[in-house]
Amino acid sequence: MVYTNPNGHDWGDKYNYDGLGISYIVVATLYSIIFYSMCGIVWYYRKHPIIKMRNIGLAIASLLILHVYLFLIFIAYPLNGHYPCDVEFWIMSIYLPIGIGLFQAQNQQLLLVSREQSKLLVTDESFKPLGPPSKGPKKWLFHVQQWWNSFSEQGKYEGFVAVGIVAQ
Repeated sequence: MVYTNPNGHDWGDKYNYDGLGISYIVVATLYSIIFYSMCGIVWYYRKHPIIKMRNIGLAIASLLILHVYLFLIFIAYPLNGHYPCDVEFWIMSIYLPIGIGLFQAQNQQLLLVSREQSKLLVTDESFKPLGPPSKGPKKWLFHVQQWWNSFSEQGKYEGFVAVGIVAQ
């Protein structure tokens, strides 16, 4: 069991370098070293087919943002109020949703790759619409639909995630 400051997280002038505070710092530092080295290894082997099918840049970006959030949470106790609660709140309300949103976009990439691979099993190219049936008032709608369909599903999903991040 680690020694804790009897006053705990008291927002005093002293840092909490008791047993718990030192444990948090050691765990956060060791985790960061392992995390960054693993990110480097994955980045080094990014041309490998298994890693290449994942959007590795997006995955590492999301994990880095989530790691910054985790590291700041780990050092909140040892800093003992030198890292105010309102800063922690704003970091939580900015870094956490952006990191989770980017991680979801990366997971969507894997789902789309899986769907594309399943389409390779059964393809029916016999019916393709050639264009709008008439040149009436719906022609602009057809052009908007063509523009929208020109984007990949991943691009559409990342666009939705970007709009969500901006709105948040």
